[in-house]
Amino acid sequence: MNSKNIDYLNMYENVKDELKFLTSSKIRIKLLECLSEIPVPMKILCENTNLNYSAISNNIHRLKDNGYVDSDDGKFCLNNIAIMKLLNFYDFSETVRIIRSYIDLWIDHDISCILLDGLIDLNSLKTGYLIESIPTDIYRPHNIFKNILKDSNNIKSIFPFVHPEYPIIFQDLIKNGVNIEVLCGKAITLNFIESMDLKTLKNGSKNQNFKIKSSKVILKYF
Repeated sequence: MNSKNIDYLNMYENVKDELKFLTSSKIRIKLLECLSEIPVPMKILCENTNLNYSAISNNIHRLKDNGYVDSDDGKFCLNNIAIMKLLNFYDFSETVRIIRSYIDLWIDHDISCILLDGLIDLNSLKTGYLIESIPTDIYRPHNIFKNILKDSNNIKSIFPFVHPEYPIIFQDLIKNGVNIEVLCGKAITLNFIESMDLKTLKNGSKNQNFKIKSSKVILKYF
């Protein structure tokens, strides 16, 4: 998994002062939020932040000196370099939040089979959520996923296994014209096909609203 040599010490040294400068002042954070979209004059900054002129002026000049803010005709705005840095800082913050949110999952499961690029791109999970079973409802993940499938108008999914109910649900969805694209391991693909009505499969293929693909490596990610 460690296919890249990462110099963590130098990486930290390169960003620590910048991170400290940005995060050690709530005033600067407020100003960065206000300047993130359009150029803003000092008066509007005072109104939007509820800060006094002196505090804003001091921090605006510090932001300018550190290469975050440009000014033109009495208005202030983030420059392109600042926008790129802040977007990447935001991605890092989201990644930390995701790790904390799913901490039991990372601790209790083997992640050695996940490619390094997948671990680096954890931020892509920010719109997702983890469904867990509970002592009073051990089938909760299955039931929620099943209901999501039934209510879907468009499905793109990777299946590491097949529950007996899934092919039946898919048959109904295909008949209703729902677009379905499924990626499975070879054995799972065969299981899907053998469990579904042949006429429904043919109609889904003919109407191009059902596609199932097989991959030899799909199981290494689960």
